[in-house]
Amino acid sequence: MNINIDKIRQFSNRLLMQVDVPQDEAEIITEVLLEADLREIHSHGFLRLPIYVERIQKGLITNKVNLNAEQENPVLALLDGNYGAGQVVAHKAMEISIEKAEESGIGLVAVKNSNHFGITAYYSLMAAKQDKIGIVISNVAPLMPAIGGAEKVIGNNPISIAAPAGEGDPIVLDMALSNTAFGKILFAKEKNQPIPEGWGVDAKGVPTTNPDDVINGGFLSPVGGPKGFGLALMAEILTGVLSGGHFSKMIPSMYDVKQKQSISHFMLTIDIKQLIPLEIYYSSVKQLVSYIRDSKKAEGTDRIYLPGEIEFLKEKRNKESGVPMEEKTFSSLNELARTLGVDELTV
Repeated sequence: MNINIDKIRQFSNRLLMQVDVPQDEAEIITEVLLEADLREIHSHGFLRLPIYVERIQKGLITNKVNLNAEQENPVLALLDGNYGAGQVVAHKAMEISIEKAEESGIGLVAVKNSNHFGITAYYSLMAAKQDKIGIVISNVAPLMPAIGGAEKVIGNNPISIAAPAGEGDPIVLDMALSNTAFGKILFAKEKNQPIPEGWGVDAKGVPTTNPDDVINGGFLSPVGGPKGFGLALMAEILTGVLSGGHFSKMIPSMYDVKQKQSISHFMLTIDIKQLIPLEIYYSSVKQLVSYIRDSKKAEGTDRIYLPGEIEFLKEKRNKESGVPMEEKTFSSLNELARTLGVDELTV
């Protein structure tokens, strides 16, 4: 089914405000969720809203963000999110990173004591939309073993790099460091569908296509084997370790509704014009893109896509047709609405 954008936006805001999230913060959370579903990254869309609300109700996510700077100078800041909503904490942190880059050429912000913040590209694109390069990393609860291990010790820590391209959409890399995001395993379970081979293994380390095997004691597989594990480890250092926050086995699952999470983020913004003139940068990007688009295509390939391009095309299409949503997600959102005494979502 497809849901009218204004309807889902107003519905989500009402749910969040019903659990005492301020309107301006509810709107940020909603926009990040909406962006995910429009780009068809449903694992990070409104599917996640019920668990966010539950954690807010239980006091595991504070309903109003209180962001404190523990260290700060013209080019960097260390922020304590005080367990606020990850979307709001990350949005404010990226705004600070962009402001510092505008003033000093570069802006580095490390954040601790935040929460799951949705799609990483949302924040890197904040920089790209202002003629800057944005680099964003987050850690998460451990979901992958070390190479040769049989215990979850590292998150599939997402990384996004967004670069403005002048004409058209930015070029944006947005990836978890596992072969897939854990949310996609949950989404496959919700749809009662098998998962592709290579996405995960069961508790004994045996490859599986059953999402329940991964969810119940199994592991995600790192992208590129040892290379993906190595990147995830370095991402953990740049987030949890560098911020003085939690990392690895210190971080409980989001679905453990008895413990707070302390998620850490790394935000880096580069102001291009303080390195080279923007017109030279954009001319070079245009030339680089032409090398890629005009390169010889493999047999059966009609078009070569840039990173993020497919998601932008989906977003543009869905802005016309509405937010695509599974029946089970729709039902769970309305069950939550009934519980909170909020008018139900309609198609």
